[in-house]
Amino acid sequence: MNQGDDAADAIQERVRHALAENAALNIFAGCTKSFLGRHHEGIPLDLSALTGIISYEPNELVLVARPGTKLSKIEALCHSENQYFAFEPPAWGAAATIGGTVACNLSGPRRFKMGALRDHLLGAELIDGRGERIRTGGKVVKNVTGYDLSKVLAGSFGTLGVLTEVCLKVWPRPETQATLFIHGLTLTAALARIIAWAARPLQITGLVCDADRLAARVEGPEPAVRAQLATLREEESAESEIIEEAESQAFWRRWRELEWLVPAEGQQRWRFSGPPTKMAQLMKALEAEGLSRWGLDWAGGLLWALLPVAAQAAHLHRIAARHQAIGWRFAADAHNEDAFTPLSTGAARMNQMLKRALDPQGIFTPGKMYA
Repeated sequence: MNQGDDAADAIQERVRHALAENAALNIFAGCTKSFLGRHHEGIPLDLSALTGIISYEPNELVLVARPGTKLSKIEALCHSENQYFAFEPPAWGAAATIGGTVACNLSGPRRFKMGALRDHLLGAELIDGRGERIRTGGKVVKNVTGYDLSKVLAGSFGTLGVLTEVCLKVWPRPETQATLFIHGLTLTAALARIIAWAARPLQITGLVCDADRLAARVEGPEPAVRAQLATLREEESAESEIIEEAESQAFWRRWRELEWLVPAEGQQRWRFSGPPTKMAQLMKALEAEGLSRWGLDWAGGLLWALLPVAAQAAHLHRIAARHQAIGWRFAADAHNEDAFTPLSTGAARMNQMLKRALDPQGIFTPGKMYA
């Protein structure tokens, strides 16, 4: 038995003790994502000692790690083998862990092309709400709930169980990348280009825009990157420029880490995801609520926004729902009761069924997502 197994056994005993006492648990590790979700109470359950890369098979494109392992450590190991996580997770802090990244289903600008984190989660081991260690995913059969849980664990914010291992797919790194900037476009024109380019058979792996410019990242073999950038640039009459690999990587890192979206006093970050064709209408509605800085990601499917703290969160969620979007309020205050746009009746019922099946006593971060 190794140190990781000992730590997992200790966590399992903590869960069983909490069950015996009917005590809620507050699961965390690096604390870089603690501002996400609703305020919740519970006995602290720290997973930061549950660390280590259990296995990494570059030839098989598979990595298995403990949840407390730092994201930066895993990415450095993958980089040494010229591989990476294609879902491009943001860290939002040096202490970011792979467990928190999976629990929040965090995906960066490549999502529209390569899929979300949950699409790359091959399996997991977790401690459920009965204190049992179960496995789900590629190497294992379904558990007692009848579900392959890999998809629902990603984005469950620790409400369904305590992760003890995660198994993720890694990808070969593209040979090179460069980014085309286009300046001076209206929002309507920028969205039209983004939607059209995303639908074409091109190696565009990033499509974002803000009030200043549209950015299109092209990745792949050097000749293909040059040819595709030339094609895109020839189609444009607006002012444009190309930034090369090092500068391109730096731009996308800053974008992914939200370094460009820093709230001033009285402002807070929001994230809205929905159909790209609805985003212009959503933004127009949000302008009436005090929308200031903004950026579109995921080929128009994600809106990052700065909105006034004074804006009624419930009202903003209603606006989002009217435009077929889902909102996240990113807030560090103690009572973020309206963190997420409410679920539909059917989705809420399914959410409750999963919660009861995996956490019948409701001890795992109760109320983190919904009341």
